[in-house]
Amino acid sequence: MIRIFALLLFITANTFAQGPFRISAEVQDPTEKRAILVLHRDWVSAEEEYELTLNNDNRFSFITTLKDLAYIDFYYGDQSLHFWIVEPNDEITLKFNPKNFWKTLQVTGQGSEKGKYYTEHQNKFEIVNDWELQVETWRRLPLKAYFEKLDEEQAKQIDFLENYQNLSQNFKDTRKADITGTIQNYKVETLSSEKYASWSQDSIRNNLKMGEIPPVAQAASLEYGNTYLNLIDLFIAKEAVRKKKNLTEADEYNFIKSLYSKKQISQELAERVLGFKLQNAIEANGAIGKILTPAYDYLAFVQNKAYKNYINQLINLQRTLAKGSPAKDFSLKDIDGKEISLKDYKGKVIYLDFWASWCGPCIFDMKFAEKIKEHFKNKDVVFIQISIDNETEWKEAVKLYELKGINVRTDDNSAIVKNYAVSGVPSYFLIDKNGNFAVSKVVDPSDEEGKTLIQQIEEVLARNE
Repeated sequence: MIRIFALLLFITANTFAQGPFRISAEVQDPTEKRAILVLHRDWVSAEEEYELTLNNDNRFSFITTLKDLAYIDFYYGDQSLHFWIVEPNDEITLKFNPKNFWKTLQVTGQGSEKGKYYTEHQNKFEIVNDWELQVETWRRLPLKAYFEKLDEEQAKQIDFLENYQNLSQNFKDTRKADITGTIQNYKVETLSSEKYASWSQDSIRNNLKMGEIPPVAQAASLEYGNTYLNLIDLFIAKEAVRKKKNLTEADEYNFIKSLYSKKQISQELAERVLGFKLQNAIEANGAIGKILTPAYDYLAFVQNKAYKNYINQLINLQRTLAKGSPAKDFSLKDIDGKEISLKDYKGKVIYLDFWASWCGPCIFDMKFAEKIKEHFKNKDVVFIQISIDNETEWKEAVKLYELKGINVRTDDNSAIVKNYAVSGVPSYFLIDKNGNFAVSKVVDPSDEEGKTLIQQIEEVLARNE
């Protein structure tokens, strides 16, 4: 699983009043000393991840400022809360025993009514009734009957939500959008199969019950937005079949804009979907021409200042990583405590690998990377592996996987992570002998069992001979 890190661009929309958000916890009979909190301020900007350490009383506390409704994930051991909505001025306290998490979980404080709602919703709709098993049973029904069952379930969950009196309207609107998106996405998945390839966009839309959701809540909601992303991807695939060609990023951008022009999606939802698509395109490809054209159009189109600022900063950041741009120096300690700086290896080609021990793709690529290191052992190529694990996990992994080359570590919110725009791992960079980024995109070590990366490094070496 790829884990995403904050670029520390704390930007949000201006829908609600700004205020502090605090979450505290008391852990009974703790099984470990740390918890993880992930904060999603919106669905275009990067998420923020915080490691929280329990004190001697087995408590922790975290505070930040929210300008808007946001979502949190909370992880403690193998227990977790996923995508709970929080609001400015919430002061939530959790009390639980990790050995019996859901039965012992208590939520108190300002905003605790949301926690009560979530726990009761979890018990009623997901634990008592095995939701996934129920859906699998319904899938065996004829299409119309299956969709009717989904719509009935959606109505039940929304009625359950409406029975809570002490929830803000903003929360209810966004949560209603989440429920709607979650349920209707099962329909989108079904209608994405080859069996329904001949169905028109209108036929698909007519089978969805997306409800009367305020546009702001449409964009703020995780699940509503995700369902529209999946729906739009389905429409894009149909458009590609119709045109008998794969659509470029610019084609996809213009197609989504056309849905807005036809009033098939709201301005707010269009901004969220387009922003998300552009974020992924820029992070995957860099700030290159084919991406910049739709990106600049988006910056002129978007009204949400948070989205605009984030995409703008992402473009500027990616430009600093463009081929030919100087790589920023860093200084980290290797596994023996020796100081390692990028400038120490000027005159050599440098391969940087940002990785983590919990990252499956990182570990998979490493066996090929080791063969590549062997290929270049007598040439001017330096391999630097930069782990974002904690120190113990890092040292254990280096030993376990017998990693050759230079091994250093950093924190996942450090200056080097920000300077190199590491939004996920693995992330690879090639730096030429002059200290500049050598290529726009480094191929994965596993591509063609390492042959492609060997060729790429050889080309960089030859360029500097």
